[in-house]
Amino acid sequence: MLRSLIAGAIATALAAPTGITIPFAWTPGQIEVAVDVNGRPATFLLDTGSEYSIVSTRLAQALRLTTERRGTRDFAEGVTLAMKEVTLADQRVMVMPFDGINARGRNIDGLIGYDFFAAYVVRIDFSAKTLTAWKPSEFAVPQAAIEVPITFAGRLPVLAATLRLPADRSLDARLMIDTGASQAVFLRYPFATTHQLIDPAGQRTTAPSLADGTRTLIDVPVEQVSIGSLTFDRPHVRAFAESAGSAGATDTDGLIGNTLLSRFTVYVDYARKRMLFEPARR
Repeated sequence: MLRSLIAGAIATALAAPTGITIPFAWTPGQIEVAVDVNGRPATFLLDTGSEYSIVSTRLAQALRLTTERRGTRDFAEGVTLAMKEVTLADQRVMVMPFDGINARGRNIDGLIGYDFFAAYVVRIDFSAKTLTAWKPSEFAVPQAAIEVPITFAGRLPVLAATLRLPADRSLDARLMIDTGASQAVFLRYPFATTHQLIDPAGQRTTAPSLADGTRTLIDVPVEQVSIGSLTFDRPHVRAFAESAGSAGATDTDGLIGNTLLSRFTVYVDYARKRMLFEPARR
């Protein structure tokens, strides 16, 4: 009887889909993935904070993509993005300059965004530096994983969080999950000003934007950030001190980046509107 149970368990394990594993480079605090764009090799960032996959202007020009203006954005149709055995065919991609990141010596030509995560459940193993992609019907939840529900602001995944501030003050916040951000937590300017979180005398820093220029940030004293049953003590929280670009958006209150996400092996499951957090091996 015992032998038959063991044999059955082994057979089940062998039959279970293992997913498609894709290596990545961890540079610096961001996930760089090798992508073939219409057959041309390029390096992209993996970015849950991107509503579309994006191709840089210089790569679009090299591929002679035809772009079309929609509102304030440029798009190209019929683009194929391939990462090992994962192929995203006939994609509508956004086209934008990557001058800011290229000027810092990084040869990045795009972002892998929403459409990849909509098609697959994706495991991000920061310790092993690998992505694993499953079709949603083939994915099995690991036993040690902690499930946290997500909602969507358009195409952006959002977690419900609680910020505990000094003097026992607490705020609820909608934080976008942003694997394109190397930082811990950013708060958007409208949220920070509404809740009087910006101290004019506070420590200010600047952070480069993807396309060009920089954004001014100010430290916000936060004792704890809670997301579901997960808590982060004294994380580095900063607020945008100006409303330019996405810093002034109101569809989310801020973002949570890789400084905190990389403490876990993270599973992104858009199909079931959830994130799964598994304690990292390190």
